[in-house]
Amino acid sequence: MKLGQSLSKLAFVFLAVTGLGQSLAFAQSDGTLPSDEISLFVGSHLPSQIENVTEVLPVFGARYGIGTRRFGIAEIGASNTHAHGVDFTNFDFSLRGNVPWDDGLVGIFYAGGDINYYRPDNAIKRKIEPGWHVGTGAMLMASNNLWFRGDIKFMGGPGVSLFVDFGLVFQLSESR
Repeated sequence: MKLGQSLSKLAFVFLAVTGLGQSLAFAQSDGTLPSDEISLFVGSHLPSQIENVTEVLPVFGARYGIGTRRFGIAEIGASNTHAHGVDFTNFDFSLRGNVPWDDGLVGIFYAGGDINYYRPDNAIKRKIEPGWHVGTGAMLMASNNLWFRGDIKFMGGPGVSLFVDFGLVFQLSESR
């Protein structure tokens, strides 16, 4: 039953984001695509309501973003932590929209699905559970192809979690 509920929530989030993608024109106005990008980040994972996962955990990870004409940027990512007796690995897929605020400052929002592969404290076997997430943040331009990114991601399943991440985003190509 939990898997069915998680999948229905994931479907709702996906439909909401794809509907937003059509109405907010994520791609640039001149018809070019956003560039592909690689993002490396560190931060904190604040878990709640996850059995035997009670401490704030340091986290590190990476994302790969693919610019699309219709849906903004499709991101795939992974984050990992091994602390306080807990091993927690998160794989995610997001659709991200960029909202330009000023020259060199961009607001971001995203939503998507997760696969969580984790071992709680004092457990022998790892568990696999699906989940979903929504997030927001900002990117600040450092140079033509380098940005600083900070974001907050709220994740549901298992339990609930909050990820607070900071890192670098490397754009791989100019807009095409």
